[in-house]
Amino acid sequence: MAIQDEIGTPRTGEESAEGLKSQEMLLNMGPQHPSTHGVLRLVLTLEGETIVDCTPVIGYLHRGMEKIFENRTIMQG
Repeated sequence: MAIQDEIGTPRTGEESAEGLKSQEMLLNMGPQHPSTHGVLRLVLTLEGETIVDCTPVIGYLHRGMEKIFENRTIMQG
């Protein structure tokens, strides 16, 4: 008896996913490294394991430092 007979017939992705529900999922990826907190964040839209859309969000560090320095002098910065 062949091992394929014991396991069963192979199924393609479409056949095995039949009857399963799926929905889009948003996944926040980042920041990329603790020492560069907020420099790059990716908002990924997933359908199953496939990335459908990617929105990069940059500049958190710049905007945060700009806000901090609004109330400081050049020497305090």
